Amino acid sequence: MKRQSTIRLVVADDHRIIREGLVRLLADCPGLAIVAEAEDGEAALVAVLRYQPDVLVLDISMPRLNGFGVVDRLEAMDAPQPRVVLLTMHDELPYLIGASRPGVHGFVLKQAGIEELVRAIREVHAGKRYMGTRANTLRAMRGPLTPREIDVLRCAAHGLTIQGSAQQLEISEKTVETHRAHILRKLHAANITTAVHMMDDVLNDPPCVAVALAKAPGPGAT
Repeated sequence: MKRQSTIRLVVADDHRIIREGLVRLLADCPGLAIVAEAEDGEAALVAVLRYQPDVLVLDISMPRLNGFGVVDRLEAMDAPQPRVVLLTMHDELPYLIGASRPGVHGFVLKQAGIEELVRAIREVHAGKRYMGTRANTLRAMRGPLTPREIDVLRCAAHGLTIQGSAQQLEISEKTVETHRAHILRKLHAANITTAVHMMDDVLNDPPCVAVALAKAPGPGAT
């Protein structure tokens, strides 16, 4: 069977001149094919369900349903999920944090060149995450996590409860709760799941507790 090499795209942006410009530029790139374009969030959902693209290039600020709303709706659907690259002119912290939510695989600022957007599309299609060159600003805005806070976050990433984390790390449950509170404050995260997604690159580094977690799931695992 011949291997599929073309990445099928849906491009969603409410500004027609930007959307049409993106479509023309991306269509000229080898290995990329535009299957549909959408002028708002609701139209983006319809296009994804109808054409089942490999990658959805999605503006955040759109009428009817914004980009984050589209991502949340897609996550709730029992349907094939495209890889999602968010596209925006905003690099403020709330947008950068939103780009770390589940269902988002790439983030590119509109101030970047088309080369960066193409790179993001190819990388997310390959199963990677792409947060962009300027989106690394988020790293600088995060308060540094201590090694113990990283351990606590890794336990959460492995599905351990507060009780399970405490037993795994041999600390009290109150201490785990305190570490979690510090993590959420430093990352400006709404919950521990969001914090895990925001720090997934760090959590994929060789973990301090990886050996212990690999040997046994530990008490309180869910």
